[in-house]
Amino acid sequence: MSKDKSLYPEILFHFCNKDGMFGILKSTFRVSYAREKIIGQERSREIGVPMVSFCDLKLSEVSSHMSKYGHYGIGLTKEWANKNGLNPVLYISQYSPFTDGLIQGLDGIHAHRRKLEQSSDSNELSTDYMNIFNTYRYVKNYEAPLHRKNHEKIEKYRFADEREWRYVPPLNTEGLAPFVPITTIKTEKQKAELNESIRHIGLQFEPEDIRYLVVERDQEIAELINHLELVKERFSWETLERLKSRILTAEQINVDI
Repeated sequence: MSKDKSLYPEILFHFCNKDGMFGILKSTFRVSYAREKIIGQERSREIGVPMVSFCDLKLSEVSSHMSKYGHYGIGLTKEWANKNGLNPVLYISQYSPFTDGLIQGLDGIHAHRRKLEQSSDSNELSTDYMNIFNTYRYVKNYEAPLHRKNHEKIEKYRFADEREWRYVPPLNTEGLAPFVPITTIKTEKQKAELNESIRHIGLQFEPEDIRYLVVERDQEIAELINHLELVKERFSWETLERLKSRILTAEQINVDI
């Protein structure tokens, strides 16, 4: 009996701009703080979360995603994702009592933890509270307004269509605040300075983990191959030859897939 085909692929994609993709191939993924706002009926909460985001979409589904996040992408195996502790986000409805209850509960836990920090014998309990509060770093509204720089606001954007997975560094990562007040990344300058302070924190991958590379236009394929050859200390000749056959273009995906 044949195994039923899953609705989900065995690949996670990360889309970005051209410079971002070439930088990732040269070194690795860099963790950066993203503004995350959870909206309920009566409550909302917004903080900065350190992460690298991916989408759990098939090639035939990525066209809309590329239009919002960039036409340059890297597709890596789910085996790599599991090995590195990535996790799908939990989508929650703005209109569910669960959402307001979650926000209220997490706010209460965080407030109690701050009080516990004043006690010298509270480390173990404080850690337990942080593990619960960590839930917030993997939660996103099913549907909410989408704000993007230099783009018109989308009032009802269905974030669940992205099927997001996240890499969020462990709570005890040295030199990294597990979350930051939203006031610290309100401006592009603030966000850039904060992200520069955590440039040493990356998400590693090996060239063998890559399944697909995506560029915007056919004319850029040769440029990408040249770039891979320039960083050949990371890419063996065999890997380069394999990846050359796995390069796709956004134009090709939009028209043919």
